Amino acid sequence: MSRGGILSRLHSNRWMFVPIALLGFTVITGFATVMSAVVGHPLGTEPAYDRKAAAWNAQREQRAMNEQLRWVVTPEIASNGTHRTLTLTVEDKHAARINAEHVRVECIPIRNAEARKEIALRRAAEGVYQGDFESPIGGQWEFRVEVENGASRYTDAFRRFLTHARAGMETSIDG
Repeated sequence: MSRGGILSRLHSNRWMFVPIALLGFTVITGFATVMSAVVGHPLGTEPAYDRKAAAWNAQREQRAMNEQLRWVVTPEIASNGTHRTLTLTVEDKHAARINAEHVRVECIPIRNAEARKEIALRRAAEGVYQGDFESPIGGQWEFRVEVENGASRYTDAFRRFLTHARAGMETSIDG
């Protein structure tokens, strides 16, 4: 059979390649999906999100407690290179400072959520708490605050933009 005859037959039966092309597309799509799931980049998913979703009633009760307490958390963030200092002022609804027993903050860089840090703040003055963390990541950050004072527990969250400052360059980002 001549070369022209083979090409002519393949051209006339070209639809036989459609299932092969579809199968190839399916394998490539499956491979890309699996690799994006296991490569170590959770694509910004919330850790233990299933437990958080299952505890929806507890979260709703916490929001009701926050509304009842009406505390105010005022942040100030200073950066010196990769060293970040977070200062929080905690006040009640009458602007009286609260001396809490525990103040914890989860610091989450939005563009690299798996690089989150959790810090326990120490008391710097009446109602003022301070803590440090190291991170070279700039951009938008979310800060999740948890304040405990006796049986009262208050939670809050805020977002700030942190610049990627060079070492030795101090910047301050106030709330």
